[in-house]
Amino acid sequence: MDILMETVHDTIMMLPLLFLTYLFIEFLERRKSNDDFLFRTLQKYGPLVGSFVGVIPQCGFSIIASMLFLNRNITIGTLVSVFIATSDEAIPILLANPDLYSSMLVIILIKIGLAILVGYTIDKIVYRKQKLVTFAQLEEEDESEIDEEEGNACPCCYTQYPLPISALLRSLKIYVFLFITSLILNFLLAQVGEATLSHILLNNQLFQPLLAALFGFIPNCAASVVLTQLYVAGQVSFASLTAGLVTNAGLGLVVLFRYGASKKSMFRIITILFISAVFIGLLLQMMQFSI
Repeated sequence: MDILMETVHDTIMMLPLLFLTYLFIEFLERRKSNDDFLFRTLQKYGPLVGSFVGVIPQCGFSIIASMLFLNRNITIGTLVSVFIATSDEAIPILLANPDLYSSMLVIILIKIGLAILVGYTIDKIVYRKQKLVTFAQLEEEDESEIDEEEGNACPCCYTQYPLPISALLRSLKIYVFLFITSLILNFLLAQVGEATLSHILLNNQLFQPLLAALFGFIPNCAASVVLTQLYVAGQVSFASLTAGLVTNAGLGLVVLFRYGASKKSMFRIITILFISAVFIGLLLQMMQFSI
């Protein structure tokens, strides 16, 4: 009971902050936008725009980027920049912890900078000869295919309900993840001790970012929730959280796999994400960078 009450005390104030955050995210997701403008901008400015688009906390942009890439409408550098900048549910969770706002801002800046650097390196140096379909060549049936087949592509969203209800449901769903994770962590701390648990999780060890990067590939919001909550609990380093969030591209990789991306393309994208995540994670770890 003590552990349960401690967990409630630690997490209950996060619920209203999560709700307010998801209200804003739902507003961004539901407002009518000019897709033509977004498409033209992505083609013209590529990784620069992709990095800033990807950092917006909603899962839709990684899905859109995947479909545009499959249609050869954007470069692999632009796609990767969106994936690297994407943080899935990490931003709402950090927003629900006011004492971690500095960590959130630094993560956003690092991910944007890394996304731009990696994206342009890929397009300008590694894969310079990429053939794209121009806007004039884009067929309407290809654009609508994903909408007809996919429906509500995001399992964490509830677009069939009014905005406040959908925001509340998303908040409750993430809060349940957070509560269960916190309860397990508090139980483990009580049973095995903080020092032992830190040793199990390789806390402050050089290779923790590598494991976090692999964990980040799990194509579900649970991966970013667990990583962020472990960081909140002090059980993974800032470097490891950053590495895990670099590889956590929401449902983007799932869409690529489901809609027939070639094995070569999938291997390239996954390899680029992993190398980028490990590089920034190990760099931050060796610098002993923390917020």
